[in-house]
Amino acid sequence: MSFAAVLALVAFFSALVQWGSRRARRARRTKEAKQVELFGALAFGIEEERLVSNREEFLVNSPGENEKNEQILAFRVILGVGICFGSFQAPWQALPVLIDRKIAQDADPFLPLSSAQITFTQTAMFVGWLLGAVMLHPLMQRLQMKEVVVFLAAIMLGLSVATITLPYITALSMTLLCLVRLLHGMCLNIQGVQYMYMQHCFPGRGSELCSLVNALYAVVAVLMAVLCGTVTLTTDWRIEALTWFGLPMLLGLFVGFPDLGSVLRGASQISLHIARGVPVSKIEEEAEEGMSPAMRQDLANLGICFMATVFAYYGLSYSADSLSSNPFISATLISGSDVLACLFASCASRWGLLRAQLGGFLAAALSLLACALGTVDSPFTISVAIVARMALSVVFVTIYVALAQIFPERYQKTALPTCEIMARAGGCLSPSCGTLPAHISLPIFGFACLVATRATMKLPDKPSIKER
Repeated sequence: MSFAAVLALVAFFSALVQWGSRRARRARRTKEAKQVELFGALAFGIEEERLVSNREEFLVNSPGENEKNEQILAFRVILGVGICFGSFQAPWQALPVLIDRKIAQDADPFLPLSSAQITFTQTAMFVGWLLGAVMLHPLMQRLQMKEVVVFLAAIMLGLSVATITLPYITALSMTLLCLVRLLHGMCLNIQGVQYMYMQHCFPGRGSELCSLVNALYAVVAVLMAVLCGTVTLTTDWRIEALTWFGLPMLLGLFVGFPDLGSVLRGASQISLHIARGVPVSKIEEEAEEGMSPAMRQDLANLGICFMATVFAYYGLSYSADSLSSNPFISATLISGSDVLACLFASCASRWGLLRAQLGGFLAAALSLLACALGTVDSPFTISVAIVARMALSVVFVTIYVALAQIFPERYQKTALPTCEIMARAGGCLSPSCGTLPAHISLPIFGFACLVATRATMKLPDKPSIKER
């Protein structure tokens, strides 16, 4: 519990220091307003050009061919970004546990690591996930949404190779594996960024797209577990790691971004301006100073929703031992319910986004509180836990869609990193609370969902005209 609390404090203090440093930079750059304005115009021009670059590249023929090219482009974005980057996050989040078992069991003579050391490296991944959420804000101020997705995916592709090579430098095996997994965890924040990018590409389709990605995520997770436990059980762990880690990233980069070269060139242009000392914080300045008090309150409420969702969602996964004497069965049933929940989440826009989120939090809270009254292995306990998990899965979709709908695009570069920090802080507390007895842990998760229910009630359906 103390380790989780320390991680949570690190997240909040890091955010506080980052906020203070941004205020100091704004004070120093007051006299550079004209230069900032000129660069801002350039930055927005580059952004607008890049946001439509894919569309313009394809829409150069007759109307019939243009419609066909639009469909092809949409398919490529969904396949490359949504599936290869989004759904195949399952291996990046779960596969280290599976391949670590092989490393420990096979006792690779060229990889002198004990089981305790390998377990310690897993902690580095979760620490990196938290640090990555803190660093996401300055990254998104300097790169456009598409560039952030490409940047993180390219690093993840490199890490897939580093995972199977660097640890074999014998003298530094432990240090290098920890470093690789620290970077691994930092890049896991691509999940939220790709959600936002897809909603920018397909306005009004947020709930359907996020539901599709999450449903396929569950399918990939099940497929990975089955294959790793049967077909590839005796396969070299390095082949598994490279296949599950690297191949989806490689396909996603080339399938999802027909203009990959121009995206990389655009990022290099921004980097040149940074190197020459030209301020790049116009977007950041406007997002910070232009955000009204009401918008800041909305951000705080949505951050609470993110924190409660991740805290209860993963906490319920860690409570599998408390729900059934056979944790594998309870974990399978709970995880399998995610696919069904995504079907409900895809209809969230029809019911009303915030209405669906409010109902999801309330259903999860009541189910978790009721689940604490049941006994281990009882059908009532398992059934109510599945209902709670399904409700949280629906909310996992709506919170990202709500972020895109409530905050105009220029403020999303501040809102998304803030909410991700809150989410990761909640995730750090999940393992400690999830391993407590069910009559203690489940009411805690239920109370968190009640707090999020109240926060959801304060959220607006969309930003006001003045804030757009």
